[in-house]
Amino acid sequence: MFKQFISKIPGADLYMVGSFLTLFLFFVLVGLYLWLADKNHMGQMSRLPLDDSSTD
Repeated sequence: MFKQFISKIPGADLYMVGSFLTLFLFFVLVGLYLWLADKNHMGQMSRLPLDDSSTD
């Protein structure tokens, strides 16, 4: 069924490749951000919801 749907759309292969590349690029960029991010800042942000020193 899916093959029949895709075969009737002109240029569907370009849409599929484009969406794949978009998602792949997004996940690569998120991975690079997490790999290169400041570990101290990440640790501080991970402890933030549990920190009870609010300044209200």
